[in-house]
Amino acid sequence: MQSSDGFYRSKCLIIVDKMEIIRAKRGDRYVDDALKIARGLKEWFNENGLKSIETDLFFDNLVVAVESGETLGFACYSSYEGIMQLVWIAVERNHHGMGIGTALLKWIEDEARTHDLMSIQVETLPDEDSYEPYKLTRKFYYDNGFTRIAYKKARLEGRDDQIVLEKKL
Repeated sequence: MQSSDGFYRSKCLIIVDKMEIIRAKRGDRYVDDALKIARGLKEWFNENGLKSIETDLFFDNLVVAVESGETLGFACYSSYEGIMQLVWIAVERNHHGMGIGTALLKWIEDEARTHDLMSIQVETLPDEDSYEPYKLTRKFYYDNGFTRIAYKKARLEGRDDQIVLEKKL
C-alpha cells in the first residue's frame, strides 16, 4: 500500500519496536543509507563489493528496515525466470543479532510468494572459505532454510568463487 509520502510500505514486522520495512525508490535517501551501512561493514564489503552495491542499488529493487527514522538494514533484490535473486542484504553493525536481517528476508519471501516465484537464491563465499564474517553469513542463510545448490568458479581476476544458496517457497 502506498502511503501519503509516496513510499510503499509492507505490514510492520514487529521484531524491533516500531520497525517497518519500506520499499525505497531510486534517488531517495534510503539508497544513501544503504551505502553507508555497507561502507561500515568492511569485513564483508571490499571496494569491488561497494562499487557493485552502488550499481545494483541503481538497477535493482531496494527495501530498508527503518525504526524511528533510522535505517537499520537493507536488502537489494530482483527476479529472473521465476526466481527471486537476493543480491545484497546487510544490517548496521550495532544492530546485528536483533532480527532485522531475518525481518528483511521474511519481507523478500513474502514478496516472492505474492508474485508466485518458486524460490529465493543468493550467492555468497563458499563453505570452504574459512573467513569468519562469511561463516556468519552462511549460518544466517542456512538457519533461514537455504540449501547449497551450486558452486561457481570466479570468472574475473580478483573475484572470489561463490556458492548459490536457495530457499524453495
